[in-house]
Amino acid sequence: MSNVDEIMAKARQMPLLSSASTRLLALLGDEDHGLSDVAKIIETDAALTARILQIVNSAAFGLRQSISTVAAAVPYVGEKLIVSLSINQSAPQVFNRPLIGYESQRGELWEHGLRTAIAASALSSKSRKEIQAGVAYTAGILHDIGKSVLSKFLTGCSPEMIKSIDDGEIHDFLEAEEEKTGVNHCKIGRELARHWRLPPELEQAIAFHHKPSESDKKYRSMVYIVHLADMVAMMGGTGTGTDNLAYSLDKQYTEYIDIDQKGIDHLLLSVMMEFEKTKEALFGPEKESEG
Repeated sequence: MSNVDEIMAKARQMPLLSSASTRLLALLGDEDHGLSDVAKIIETDAALTARILQIVNSAAFGLRQSISTVAAAVPYVGEKLIVSLSINQSAPQVFNRPLIGYESQRGELWEHGLRTAIAASALSSKSRKEIQAGVAYTAGILHDIGKSVLSKFLTGCSPEMIKSIDDGEIHDFLEAEEEKTGVNHCKIGRELARHWRLPPELEQAIAFHHKPSESDKKYRSMVYIVHLADMVAMMGGTGTGTDNLAYSLDKQYTEYIDIDQKGIDHLLLSVMMEFEKTKEALFGPEKESEG
């Protein structure tokens, strides 16, 4: 078995998402869905139900009366926070461990994904084509999942990869991944997306967020949103370790997203503020992110 085959096999061996998470992600693509549909899915998952009720009754929400049902909790918690929680709880093997090959600490992949998600959700309103904010948000969380598989195969390689980039021998970290393993985290992420049976728009965002011009035209606006959101998250100082180096921004994003540099600067500030609020709601004011 070649190195690439071994890595791809590892992606296919990853635990599946919970049934509730899979159904929630599919539901987001339905323009006609409502919060009652979200609540019905949550109610099928006891652990997710308990966590949602714990969060809605926490100090972060400051409600005067206790909430005891999912149906009552969902409007307060909101769809995006529910999706964040569901994915984090359903895929600890992806988000709840350090990425040694990227010199990234436990929780950094999750925090970068969450910042990217917040930025992508905001950018969806600037898209020249109608894009659902919930789908953009979810794509932002999931865009780097391939790193959770590839990390092991890059252990100890970061110093040499950084030197190759600094010396101009290779263009960016994506190319460095290919050089070392024969594959990159986008390709591995796509394999994992297929294993998880994610909707096509999420698969495209995962597979092409570094090279959005190569994505399927049907989903290209979404992919450009995640591409730019990824950059915004990195501008805020949160990548996943050494892969922040030499990130290449495709300037064609202006053909798909109506935003200028001033708008990006404003977005960066708003993402930082919303990230802290979301993190507090999920994990409490004095706890570091668990995922």
